[in-house]
Parts: sequence; C-alpha cells; structure tokens
Amino acid sequence: MEILIRFYRMCNLLSLDVAAGAVICALYFSKLLSVPPKIQGMLALGFVVWVIYTVDRLLDVRAMSNPAASERHQFHQRYQKLLWTLSFLAALAAISIVPFLRTPVLIGGIFISLLAGLYLLVQKQLKAKEVFVAAIYTSGVLLTSFSVTSEVSYIECLLITQLFIVALINLLLFSWFEYDTDKQDGHSSFAIQVGKKTTGKCLFGLGTINFLITLWIGTQTSWQAPFLFLLMTVVLIFIFFFHTFFLVNARYRLVGDAVFFMPAIGLFL
Repeated sequence: MEILIRFYRMCNLLSLDVAAGAVICALYFSKLLSVPPKIQGMLALGFVVWVIYTVDRLLDVRAMSNPAASERHQFHQRYQKLLWTLSFLAALAAISIVPFLRTPVLIGGIFISLLAGLYLLVQKQLKAKEVFVAAIYTSGVLLTSFSVTSEVSYIECLLITQLFIVALINLLLFSWFEYDTDKQDGHSSFAIQVGKKTTGKCLFGLGTINFLITLWIGTQTSWQAPFLFLLMTVVLIFIFFFHTFFLVNARYRLVGDAVFFMPAIGLFL
C-alpha cells in the first residue's frame, strides 16, 4: 500500500493524475452526449492538459532565486530542465496527432490552445486565475464530444455547469490550502486576492449551487449524472471541512485531484 501511495504521490507531483482525470471526464461526457470517443482526441487532450499544468508550474518557479516553499514547486524547481524537455516532447506528440482529429475538434482545439497560451502569458497579472483555468479545463474536457454534437439540451448544459463548478471548487480549495506558501513564494491566487475567509464562503456557495442543480435535474430526468457531480463536490467540501487532517503531507492534493477519477463510475453504469 505504501508503495502505491508513493507512486500516486509522484504522479500527482507530475500532474499525470490531472491529465488522466481530464480524459476520464471527457469519456464520461462522450457517453452523456452519445458521441463515440476517438482515441486520438483523448490522447491529444491528455498531452495538452499535462503540458499546460506542467508549464504553469515551471513558469512559477522560473524567476525564483530562493528554494520554493511548497513541495510541488520545489519538485518543478529541482527538475526544471527535464520537465521543460518532457513538456516540449509532449507538445510535439500532441501536434503529431492533429492530422487524425475530426475537423470540429481540431478547430475547437486551436481556439482553446490559444486561450491556454494567453493564460500562460498573463497568469501573473490575473486576479482570479482559478476561474480562467477552470473554464479552460472544462472546455478541453468537452471538446471531443461537444464540438461534434448537433444539439445540446439545457439539462446537458447544467451538467457542464456542474463540471465547471467542481473544477473551480478544486482550484479554490487548493488556493485556500496553499495561501501561506503562495504568499511566501510571491505567487498570486484567489485566496490571496480576497482572503481565506471569503474563499471558504465561495466554496460553500459553489457547493450549494451544485446541490440545487442536482435537485433540479433529478426532478426533471435521471439522478445519475448530477448526483455523480454532487458527490465530487461533497468530497471536496469534506476536504475543506476536515482541513487539519488533509493538510498533512498535502493529502488535500492527492484526494482533491483524484475526484476527477469518479466519473469512471458513470462509464460502467
């Protein structure tokens, strides 16, 4: 068990679990929108998500002269050259898949890539970068299915909103936990901009919205999909509520990112 935990912790430091979670969520929305998934699109999504998250960390530590305060930034600081090389190779791998993508997916992918590039360029100036990242993440997850769907119902739009809220809660939660280390390293975050108390209120507010959306969808159609997103939300709020326990060894990161594996349950129901 200890070996598995160490392995997953390394995957988490490398953001490999984030990329895997994005692919799982994309597969789940392909099922919800009745769009047969293609392996090329899923591979491209995994590569691009990993590159964005890794480069984001590398840009954070690039200008730092002192050792980073957080374990994640220390890791990226220590292995900067290797991670820049791997990011470049992953980007090339994503580009090599482009000729095999469906045209609507390709067009949408170019637009999202431009947004992601813009984010990486101006991330230091953004006051609430978590909202921007959550929007890019959600767009990337939806790209392979939404871009080739002729019609999307309002129920499906609400499910998409739920995914965005889960992604945003995840990021705001991390900014709450990493308030001190981010401040020490000179990084900006939502929690630093508005304070930990307000951030906590936002977490509960967003959780309440997802709960209300679940109730509404459940009374109109099936409970399965909205309840799954609500369950993801509950896990994240649980981490916040028991923050003392989850602060130890950055457990909040391990569990907080693992919630995006939960849509895998929906793939088999």
